[in-house]
Amino acid sequence: MTVTEFLSIAKESQYNLLDIYSKAPNESLIIVGVVLFILFVVYFFIRRSVKISAAIKLVDQIQDSKSYDEYNERITLLVEELPKRGVKVSEVLNASKNHILLRTSKLLINFNITEKIDKYLEVTEKYEQLSKASIKYNNKELTEFYKSKSEELLDVNLNEEIAYYYQNTYFNIDEVNNVNAIVKYANTLDNPSLILKPMIGIMNKFSYGYNLELFKFIEKLDDKESKQIYENCHKKIEDLLTRGNEEVSINILDYLLEKDEKEKVYNYITSLKLASYLQQLHDLYFNKKEDINLDLAFIANETKINANYKAYLDESLTSNWRDSNHIEFLSKAPGVLEVLGHMEFRTLIERIDNISLEKENRKMVEEALTIAKRAESIALEAKSLNKKPIIVPATNNKI
Repeated sequence: MTVTEFLSIAKESQYNLLDIYSKAPNESLIIVGVVLFILFVVYFFIRRSVKISAAIKLVDQIQDSKSYDEYNERITLLVEELPKRGVKVSEVLNASKNHILLRTSKLLINFNITEKIDKYLEVTEKYEQLSKASIKYNNKELTEFYKSKSEELLDVNLNEEIAYYYQNTYFNIDEVNNVNAIVKYANTLDNPSLILKPMIGIMNKFSYGYNLELFKFIEKLDDKESKQIYENCHKKIEDLLTRGNEEVSINILDYLLEKDEKEKVYNYITSLKLASYLQQLHDLYFNKKEDINLDLAFIANETKINANYKAYLDESLTSNWRDSNHIEFLSKAPGVLEVLGHMEFRTLIERIDNISLEKENRKMVEEALTIAKRAESIALEAKSLNKKPIIVPATNNKI
């Protein structure tokens, strides 16, 4: 059947589809199929055009994002759409790429350094994906832009953010999480020292001996979370408290005493070589804290200062003359022999021996008395038994 004949049948049937189909079923199906195909193609192009328009609009929306979350949601969608929406979208994105980058920088300004590290890593990943997604469109400018910016964001921008942080931060316990985040990020790099070495250099400019807030910050550091920073700071504190070449403020020493970390204070005072500062600490602490170990730390220090340690020891020994444990404890303390002199020290040892002998003799006397009392008790018991009459049982005699 020709097209003319089919149209004639359609006219005669007054374009009734059922009537047309009954008279020319094969031709009707063909026509319907062609129409459906045309409609599908039209729908496809309309839908594609709508998707492309939406993607182009999305590029504009990214530039107008009011928050980072809004920005991130939109750029994530763009990463999915770019490979599917054709050259036009890549061209629009290429024209807007610098504006989008500027918007990214503005949205990251108000985050703390921990959040910035997370966001920069997130943005970098999206830029890498945009670079790969644009390759199919042969837009070299766009591809290279997002590839280079994905590297620059970390190597330049984030490094500058971190440097600004540690150059302008007063380290206290509130900064522990931020420092941990920096160390964690740095240790993902091929060369962590590019970040951590200058950061440690800045931190080492602080006064470890007079900055109580820094001291508390260091206490909160974790050897795993902040590895290199932890090692550096704890080494500085250990040297400070053991080498005796630097002053440790009274605030820090009081803090350690209150925290019951007294051994650190004792060791510091014993090793301190600065005579003027040792004198200051002596005047403040010696024989004023009711802490004999603290007092003995001063006596153990060989640095010469204005101090009457002998009077202190004489008073302590006199007050505890019958306490062998106290006397023996003092006798074994470093520096006591040098203060008392050999003669008095020998007398001290003899006193310990005499007290021990007295205790031993007293113990022997007490044991003898105990035995005597026991013997007396046994004797009294025996005497009591002897005074009792002997009763012979009666017997029946038969005559």
